[in-house]
Amino acid sequence: MASAIDWWTARFASFAWRFTVLFTGILLLLISAIIFVLYQLSIGEISRSKQQQLNLIAQQQQLLAEQLQYSEFLQQLSLQAEQSRDWIIAYQDSQAALGDLSRVPNHLQGCPDVSSFLVAQGDDLRVYSGCIVTLAQGTLLVAFDEEDLYFLQQRFINASLVSLLLTIILGAFSGRYLSKQLLRRIKRFNQTAAVVQGGNWSARVPSTGRGDEFDLLASNINRMLTQLEHSFQAVSGVTDAIAHDLRTPLGRLRLALESAITQTPQEPITAATLEPMLKELDDILHTFSSMLELSRLEHKQARSSFQEVDLQQIADDAIELLQPIAQDRQQSILLDASGVTTIEGDRSLVFRALFNTLENASKYGGDGATLKLSLTATGFTVADNGPGIATEFHDKVFQRLYRLESSRTTPGYGLGLPLVKAIAEFHGGDVELSNLSPGLAVTVRFRKDRSISANGRETVGTTAAFD
Repeated sequence: MASAIDWWTARFASFAWRFTVLFTGILLLLISAIIFVLYQLSIGEISRSKQQQLNLIAQQQQLLAEQLQYSEFLQQLSLQAEQSRDWIIAYQDSQAALGDLSRVPNHLQGCPDVSSFLVAQGDDLRVYSGCIVTLAQGTLLVAFDEEDLYFLQQRFINASLVSLLLTIILGAFSGRYLSKQLLRRIKRFNQTAAVVQGGNWSARVPSTGRGDEFDLLASNINRMLTQLEHSFQAVSGVTDAIAHDLRTPLGRLRLALESAITQTPQEPITAATLEPMLKELDDILHTFSSMLELSRLEHKQARSSFQEVDLQQIADDAIELLQPIAQDRQQSILLDASGVTTIEGDRSLVFRALFNTLENASKYGGDGATLKLSLTATGFTVADNGPGIATEFHDKVFQRLYRLESSRTTPGYGLGLPLVKAIAEFHGGDVELSNLSPGLAVTVRFRKDRSISANGRETVGTTAAFD
């Protein structure tokens, strides 16, 4: 008994086995319901019809017994018993029995209830169903031959049992086949998950191309794996970039500290000695502060009070701050403030985004470049006539610490454009890069759907380009 229970528990733990049992059970219930309906519509209907006829004949005879003389009733009863082939009509009083039987069985129920009894006809015994009616001077029996109906019932039962057996076999094979098909599809998901767990982020769930639910699930999982792969690559790239970019300033700082410690017995440490070290530490702390700010913006954790911000005033402040650097590089900055609007946002973040975009254009535009800042209804566009950025790198420049320069000798840590994008998305907007041939246009939108213009009306912004 225990081994049978263990076997059933182990089998029932399998999805394929549970699905097969459930599918077969539902199929059995369906076929059983169909068989029951068919029985009621065929054999059941015949049996009910015969019982109704039996009760009708019994009522007729009872009515004749009340209306006719006793001798006339016995005469018509004998005549009707002789003419009836499918029915038995018999009558018994205290003196004799008339009709198809020599005597009326005394164990039968009164009409309309029906009972079965056996009748000997030669060497055969036949089954009849009937009922009795008690009259004033005797007992009346009305019955019909149930033999044909009995054989019909047996054949129907045998056919039903064969049908149920075939249903079990068909259900078992069909359920097993369907469950195996499902398990085969699920197995592909498990195999892909095992490959990904093994470190192969490029593994994807194969699709059959049918467009069914499993293909839709595979498509969603593949998109998720692609995003995870990109995230993993981004984290790996950020780690490598941090290790590469911070190794140099930390190395310089260590050498400076080691040199100061070595020279301390001969000459005391002065402010001039500590200032370069402090600058190196400030640069490192600024990098980590920018990364933390970027993370807060990306996860919408920054707490800011939005208010109406004048883009032209912010543009003037940013240009004034960047002007000395631009003059050193013989660069000119143009401002197009036509149709200036007032947008809703955080003033410090909007200034940070605008200044970072201008500074990035000045840094990579090259000496003698022309920078054009165009204010739009939803943000601004900064365009330059420098070398620009190839289209295949447009998405990568928004990754943290990503730099197009492989040598990484240019000052900076590759956080300018990622921070601009995070600020724009924090305000509900986006950033778009466009090649100008030559040059690059960076369009920053703080609101993709609406902005507040100077006259208080909602307007939709357009992208400005360098000309």
